[in-house]
Amino acid sequence: MEINRIQAKEKGFIELARENLPDPKDDEVQVKTEFSLVSPGTERAFITELPNTFGDYPRKLGYSASGTVIKVGKGVAKFKENDKVAGIFNHQSAANVTERNLVKIPEGLTAEQAAFVFLGVIALQGIRKARIEIGESCLVIGQGLVGQLAAQLAGTNGAYPVICTDKVQSKLKIAKENGIDIAIDANSPDWLQEVLAATDGQGANIVVESTGFPSPVNDAFAGAALYGRVVLLASTRGITTEVNFYEDVHKKGLYVIGAHVIRNPMHDSRPGHWTFGDDAAVFLNMIKIGKVKLDNLVSECRSYREYKEIYSPVINWEKDYITSLISW
Repeated sequence: MEINRIQAKEKGFIELARENLPDPKDDEVQVKTEFSLVSPGTERAFITELPNTFGDYPRKLGYSASGTVIKVGKGVAKFKENDKVAGIFNHQSAANVTERNLVKIPEGLTAEQAAFVFLGVIALQGIRKARIEIGESCLVIGQGLVGQLAAQLAGTNGAYPVICTDKVQSKLKIAKENGIDIAIDANSPDWLQEVLAATDGQGANIVVESTGFPSPVNDAFAGAALYGRVVLLASTRGITTEVNFYEDVHKKGLYVIGAHVIRNPMHDSRPGHWTFGDDAAVFLNMIKIGKVKLDNLVSECRSYREYKEIYSPVINWEKDYITSLISW
């Protein structure tokens, strides 16, 4: 069957391409896409070839979507035709997806909500690796899409207070609307003093760095309490970060946790490290029961035919933008 796909043809240039989609392999499920979700930081990095990206052009875009099963491979046991599913696949009208990279959408959840699935898993695995105990303070630096989700999940996991910082007022407002305890303007020269004031002068027990820029890594170390855990959640799109490890990490006794989702296990969840399928099921159920709020995170919903308009705020890094849902 022929499908449409949004891709980066070359650096800075987006196109709508057509290609033939073969039948699914034995361990694959063929899904007709209903919605896919833009991951602004990662997709902008790959479109504009920022540091720490890889691969040649054309580059496929997107990795979080929902849809309906239309075919299953001979070895697939969990899914059947007409199942509503969400998982890891690109911005395209249909896709063959490995069975382990899909989950069924719970009843009562919309395809729009379920399209957040992999962004939710990215945030959740970072929070899970922090091993938050009830009542520990948590600072989330950056309130883009992943930071917004991480802050909500930290609160769901028992953190208090949950503090967020960002340089964009509209993003701080959204975080507060979604139940985050304290929102701090990162433009303020006193932002660190505000974090200390919110944590009895100690700093945060857990700090989650979710901006994707090199310099806030040092802010994460500065905002952490003695013996704190610093979770590097965002994929940093810069060459290097200069760190005084003796003063900022070693003397404070910090634990630094790399939380890239590719290091999650493919099979068999264990404490702190769950598979995509297990984390995805948890995240979707957190949406269903109201523990994770999404409505004000969607900046717009557009048809895939409007791909140029969809990617304009991504490439131009518009400050108030969070994400787009793409309708197929």
